[in-house]
Amino acid sequence: MGAALSSVTTFLSVSLCDGSSRKLIAGWWYFILLISIIQIFIAMYTMSSRGGTEAFVSLWSSIVLLILCVGGTVIMRKFQSSVAVGFFMGSVVAASQMFLLVFLILFGYIEDRMENNMPVDGERLNGFVCLVQAVLLGSFAAILAAHRSEILDQKISAEDDEEVTYEAPKRAAVV
Repeated sequence: MGAALSSVTTFLSVSLCDGSSRKLIAGWWYFILLISIIQIFIAMYTMSSRGGTEAFVSLWSSIVLLILCVGGTVIMRKFQSSVAVGFFMGSVVAASQMFLLVFLILFGYIEDRMENNMPVDGERLNGFVCLVQAVLLGSFAAILAAHRSEILDQKISAEDDEEVTYEAPKRAAVV
């Protein structure tokens, strides 16, 4: 499974990003951020037009998504240690499963609303976006897992090349 996943992600990076796995991961993450913005706007609409349980689910998924987006961007840009990337991968997989469950719950909720002759267009859109988010997050975690060592190796080699030494700031003489 690992070799097949690695060959598929290598094919994607060659065909889409000139062979750079870092560009593939960054592009995938930026697309997830775009879908996340759409998801947050849908959640705000849901909170204003629906009540109770559906509003809470939308609010909770938006908060989790916002934390994941901010934390993931910080980890991908600055803190690329093995522990941080591993924690981030686990968080992405958990969020992917959560959005898959939200998709399934929303489509069950659609059936209930249709039996009561209520509109279901908002739920269909929200369910579709949740499914897209689940697939994107799951595939991102798989791509990140396949190329994790390359990202960490590039970060280590970039740190070795700089050879910057720390110099303490000079204190002003006290007279």
